[in-house]
Amino acid sequence: MVKRKFLLKAQALRTEEVPRAHLPAFQSAQNAPADLGASEMRYRRLFETARDGVLLLNPDTRKITDVNPFMTQFLGYTHAEFVGKELWEIGLAEDRADSRKMFRALRRTHFVRYENLPLVSSTGQARPVEVVANLYEENTHQVIQCNVRDIAARKRDEQALVAAKNESCRQASELQKTVTERTARLWETIAELEAFSYSISHDMRAPLRAMRGFAEILLEEHSAQLDLKALNYLEKIAAGAAHLDSLIMEVLTYTHVLNAEVKLEAIDLNVLVPQVIKTYPELQNDNVEIQIEGPLPKVLGGGASVAQCVSSLLTNAVKFVPPKTKARVKIRAEAVETDIRLWVEDNGVGIAPQDQSRIFKMFERVGRAATYEGFGMGLTIARKAVERMGGQIGVESTVGQGSKFWIQLKEATL
Repeated sequence: MVKRKFLLKAQALRTEEVPRAHLPAFQSAQNAPADLGASEMRYRRLFETARDGVLLLNPDTRKITDVNPFMTQFLGYTHAEFVGKELWEIGLAEDRADSRKMFRALRRTHFVRYENLPLVSSTGQARPVEVVANLYEENTHQVIQCNVRDIAARKRDEQALVAAKNESCRQASELQKTVTERTARLWETIAELEAFSYSISHDMRAPLRAMRGFAEILLEEHSAQLDLKALNYLEKIAAGAAHLDSLIMEVLTYTHVLNAEVKLEAIDLNVLVPQVIKTYPELQNDNVEIQIEGPLPKVLGGGASVAQCVSSLLTNAVKFVPPKTKARVKIRAEAVETDIRLWVEDNGVGIAPQDQSRIFKMFERVGRAATYEGFGMGLTIARKAVERMGGQIGVESTVGQGSKFWIQLKEATL
């Protein structure tokens, strides 16, 4: 009974060899025979109520000497059918040679562990288990305890996890394939639409120019033969053709910005900004005042793209001012970490907060700006040009108090 008490305490500690320092109850039982009966009963209860299988073996004969109730229920064999058998005879070793190999390892290390051993119950049902065997010294002889744990639920969870992972990988692979195919089709469609847009826009300009030209010829050479109503119609035809031609040019510019290769280089804003101002007549009349504050830095961008952005911001700044108001524009720059932010500030009509994100979309004309001439393409072109250069664009504005537009690009360090 002392032997059983010792081994059942090892079952309570489960998967590790128990150091001598952990056996005070056993040592005190030797010194206090009066407590031996209570200790044996306590450990016997642990042995019989354990929710893992427990086998006790004789190291010399390698045969089972005792088995707990859980193990008999687990495999469906009686206590008598276990006792006297070697481990290989109940499936815990492949054969006698494998069983001897395990016992040699036990004698050498006093601890062995096996995972996923395929036990079979008396009804032929597979019972995957893990086994931890410990060899203990008890007085003058050795004893072996094997703890047998049912891992069927764990195996099911592992198999379900593997199946879920495989299914996830399969779905991810299919999704990636679908995304790749659709992305390729999307780019193809975009390229076709861009080519179509450019072709239509370009080809439409020729008949429009003809319409405008013939209307102007009639006005110049035959106006005396026409009444006022006819002259008015011709003027509307010429104006409509000019208006549509300007819109087509805006679309062509946007298409060019989308497709043009952007080669980033150092752009000197001190040189580029004055050049843009000189290029556009509407920026040089007596009703416009443009002030450049301080020397402007160099930025990293494409020359044509930066010029396009600056021209869009400046022409907007002088266009959207209240009637009979002189347009006053201030241009300045500031460092934002490793970037340069170029500001274009005006005294225009301003933009309501809910409209400030819309104005960068194609053909969007909001608030009081909708009453001014234009197509709503300038800021769209500027936004796309800035994005192509890896920069940002934004606005700060209050209705009636003007607007502060900015573009932000990397600072050119060379």
